[in-house]
Amino acid sequence: MSRLSRAELQLRNRAKVLAAARAEFAEHGYRDATIDRIADRADLTRGAVYSNFAGKRALYLTALADQNRTGRGARRAVSTPAEGLAAFASSWFDREHPGAEPDLADFGAPYASLLGFNAVLLGLALDALSPGELGRRIQVSRLALTLLTGATQLASAPGFVQPLAVARACAGLADLDLDDPWTRPPTMPPVRPAHESWSPPSVTDEVLRRTAEFGTGVVVILGLNRLAAAEDVVRSTDGAVTIALVSSDPSELGPLARYTTDSLLGCLRQVAPLPRVQVVHDEDGVLASALGCEVIGDDLEYAVAITGDRIVARAEGFGAGAAIASVQPARTVAAG
Repeated sequence: MSRLSRAELQLRNRAKVLAAARAEFAEHGYRDATIDRIADRADLTRGAVYSNFAGKRALYLTALADQNRTGRGARRAVSTPAEGLAAFASSWFDREHPGAEPDLADFGAPYASLLGFNAVLLGLALDALSPGELGRRIQVSRLALTLLTGATQLASAPGFVQPLAVARACAGLADLDLDDPWTRPPTMPPVRPAHESWSPPSVTDEVLRRTAEFGTGVVVILGLNRLAAAEDVVRSTDGAVTIALVSSDPSELGPLARYTTDSLLGCLRQVAPLPRVQVVHDEDGVLASALGCEVIGDDLEYAVAITGDRIVARAEGFGAGAAIASVQPARTVAAG
């Protein structure tokens, strides 16, 4: 038998740890699971577990992300935002949650930012069902996710949450007359013309779960504290938009970003249409580097306009996404 390369061995060990972790969390829940038992289940050392994952919390989020991103149950046919919200809520309760999950609020600003980003994705999906009120759809999505996230936190009180009633409540939010608090960023950095060739790396679009495609459009690199800028971008253009998530602490915050966004997208796949954006988890900064972004941080906002294999404009700093999107020609894109 040929010997495994170092990279192949690391991938095999990572898969073994994840399989062992899923079994451990399913049997004991998050709080009572232990790294030592996970290592024993995987027939590996405790050190081997920590060489692949920052800790139990990161391991839990990674172990569940792939399962929840696919959604559960049969695809539901919906035609209105109210039907979409009810079906989305039902799919939300179908997700796997073995035992009470860690308190994600401990992550602070990055987690709050990710929830806001999820509201934008859900709002885009609802707006596709009834176009023309994107701002209100995003506000409704914030309320729905507030309700559903709270229901998830009550998993430790069995019998209290009534999923069907919560789903009906979410449907009722669709017609609420809500004010739209969004305003364009008060200041935006200058857009710098560019004439540079670039070669897109192979990265995954988590919305359609395929290799991301880059033609003419906007690519925005956002640190986890700047995800509010995603709303600025999608409200400034109906052209092609790619949003790449980066972090200064990918070993800990990367799993949080994947778990939060991929769980939502898994639910949305049951109630198409999908949002009209590409979402890339760029933990290694591969896409950011290809676009000329040299420094990664949680407060990063870096945007480029691309046309085929050329970068034609850049902007960096607060409001960069809206600045680039505002000068980019509209080009409506179907998202599956």
